[in-house]
Amino acid sequence: MYEKLHKRFTITIILVDFILFRLQLATMNIYQLEQIELEFEILIQKDRRNWLRVAKLLDKIESTHLYKLRARSFTEYVKDLSRKNGINISTLWRARSGAKLYAELLGINDVEDMDEAHVKTTPEQLETFSKVRTIAPQRIVDEVKEKMISGENMRHELRELWNIYRPLKGGKTERGRKKTEEHTVVKDKLKSQFVVPYQLTDSNKNDHVKTNSLDKYWEDLKKMEKYQVSSENVARANIINALRSEQWLARTYAEDFTFKHEHLISFRLGAYTEIDILSLCKPNKITKERPQFVGIEVVTNLDDFKKNKLKIEQKSQYCDHFYIGIPLNQSFIDEITSFCEAKSIGIICVSDQLNEDSKHDWKILKKTTKNTLTPQNEYIIMQKCMERLLGWT
Repeated sequence: MYEKLHKRFTITIILVDFILFRLQLATMNIYQLEQIELEFEILIQKDRRNWLRVAKLLDKIESTHLYKLRARSFTEYVKDLSRKNGINISTLWRARSGAKLYAELLGINDVEDMDEAHVKTTPEQLETFSKVRTIAPQRIVDEVKEKMISGENMRHELRELWNIYRPLKGGKTERGRKKTEEHTVVKDKLKSQFVVPYQLTDSNKNDHVKTNSLDKYWEDLKKMEKYQVSSENVARANIINALRSEQWLARTYAEDFTFKHEHLISFRLGAYTEIDILSLCKPNKITKERPQFVGIEVVTNLDDFKKNKLKIEQKSQYCDHFYIGIPLNQSFIDEITSFCEAKSIGIICVSDQLNEDSKHDWKILKKTTKNTLTPQNEYIIMQKCMERLLGWT
């Protein structure tokens, strides 16, 4: 009898100690959570730019399961936290995902190990970079990554790159990508393209092997296979990327640089007529003329080009200057040179090399001569430009 009472008493003491320990632990956790929430509130009110510290606090709340003291799930807790502090919930998720991505770029396993003083980019830039790297050529991705880490402001650059290479994904997202039949890029390997070395037997002749960048080509091949992208479409995007530069406009007008310019991609003239790139340009500050129109037709498929020669000539009549942009490939050069001979249309060749501005290198093979626009064509192009810039088309 005495032994049974002793055992019950011992068990009761253990249970009481356990309950007291859990209460003490809960009290400590609540205190810790309140301290984190207080710091979070101060950051939102006074130092909202310190997004990395916000990400660290969120990461700590999740990893230690402190959110369970307030909500059933971490997502529910973040919603309540954003509501309480009057901040958009997407801002918190962006900070958290941005911190994880930046840690990955730096080769750091734990977000907590990052030094806030050395982080020189923003969650918005990191978010755009995460999308750009899924489809842009790997050499561009690597170059942009280094610039971001070094502290350069890449916001505008990243947005332009995303606008150029996003169409290659065909509207597919990483999460919601439709599963289709396997698409192999091997069947295209005999095509003579400048984007990737399809003729792998000749890869030793490729300059990029000497610079240990063959792995980048394999990364590009994986992206092309994943999104079922043709080499012609990649070449097209690379040419558009190269012509984001203003130097070719300055060269056209024999200026050191253009005073003002704006590139409009896929400029629609009519229901079935489109100029691939239309650049509005004011060559210098002194001129009082209307903006100059410089058009570019991007050609990456010679069979399509042969069918559309007349249409290209008609497009050129709406521009003060007109170029055809092609890959730096001899078969393209021979065909387009023959077409442009004795015409005012110029030729720009784009290589697969990158310059310091994450743009592909280019050279003007043939300069344009200025067209004299008819009053009707001038009226049409001005009207369409106004509609485009107002967002009416």
